[in-house]
Amino acid sequence: MTDAFSAGLWCASAKARAGELDLGVVAVHLLDGSFSPTGAALLLATAGTRPESRGSLRLAGRDPYAAPVIDDDYLATARGRRRMLEGVKLVRSLVGTPRFARVLAGELVPGDAVRGDEELLDTIEAGISTYGHPTSTVPMGGPGDEWAVVDESGAVKGVERLRVVDASIMPEVPSTVTNATTIMIAEHIARRVYRA
Repeated sequence: MTDAFSAGLWCASAKARAGELDLGVVAVHLLDGSFSPTGAALLLATAGTRPESRGSLRLAGRDPYAAPVIDDDYLATARGRRRMLEGVKLVRSLVGTPRFARVLAGELVPGDAVRGDEELLDTIEAGISTYGHPTSTVPMGGPGDEWAVVDESGAVKGVERLRVVDASIMPEVPSTVTNATTIMIAEHIARRVYRA
């Protein structure tokens, strides 16, 4: 229990596209042990990669210091909800194996009382969170792309001398952590802009 990330599993859900590993399960010990009657807690978290849901980000008003209004709109598609349900059921089947049974005191969340698919899905939707790697809020695109905010060099369309070069310009959410991808984008744009 010294590493934050202990194990990972990638697999294809029943809703996966050809060649897609769209469900991830990670074992981490980031929960405070005080939540558990035994004083220790292990989190088996499931995640769906390449989410289809699109959230929104808008200004709260004219005050530049006011926090923006963010609507994540997680699990807005039926496919996304089914994949998460399948992921949680996969975690439950893993902890039901003999190897886990000998060290498992019980399920804290959502808890043994939550059983049916609809009840489980309600619990998932009420408690969903992310890894905290937001992207694609000002996506990059060509002149004909109505969703594009920046061009291929990170220049904000319609605003002179302003560039955005971070994870927000990714046109689609990548199925990986965003740090290395953001560094690559920044290096590529820097070479492109400063060579011109």
